[in-house]
Amino acid sequence: MLAWALAQRPWRLLQRQAALQHVWLGTILALSLLWSMRATVGDGIVLQWMGATLAVTMLGLPLAMVSLAIVDVASLLGLAYLSGQHWLAIDWVSLAPRFVWMALVPGVATAGVQALIRRWLPHHLFVFILGHGYFAALLAAMVTRGAMIGWALWTRELQNAGLTIGDQLTGGLIVAFGEAFLTGMLVAIAVVYRPHWVVTFDADDYLKST
Repeated sequence: MLAWALAQRPWRLLQRQAALQHVWLGTILALSLLWSMRATVGDGIVLQWMGATLAVTMLGLPLAMVSLAIVDVASLLGLAYLSGQHWLAIDWVSLAPRFVWMALVPGVATAGVQALIRRWLPHHLFVFILGHGYFAALLAAMVTRGAMIGWALWTRELQNAGLTIGDQLTGGLIVAFGEAFLTGMLVAIAVVYRPHWVVTFDADDYLKST
């Protein structure tokens, strides 16, 4: 996935739109901080905001994947620093599953949902905000949690952790609605006040029918 994203040379977008460079750096910083924080409730249900839908909406899929790979490394280093862990003891292997479950799966799901929205729904401002912001984030988070549950059942990790499918589904719903609310709110603010910050938003196309 990263090889495909790099082959698209997404940095050309940053070269063409100078204002987007600040958005890109801010997105990396904000997501690095968010990926360094998570909450554990109940018997070990992990709640963590992914932000993949926001990255894809703001930056497009290729640049979002490259950016989230940077976030993956930066947040892992941040976690190591906060825990006082030496860099030689960092679990570098965890970079791969973190990227898969927090970037790749929700990012691709988001891109797929947004492509269907552009294809089948009217190009209207509120359709973009609700579809690309709220609905895409909700569905991407649910698809990701479903895939995680399926993988955990296949590898028996769910049983080893002492968790039930109901526990994971409950956590998934909490994460999904949290993702939808935060992503939808941020996308709405960006589209209204800084539409040129949102790569997937074509003002000429969406605003002409508003």
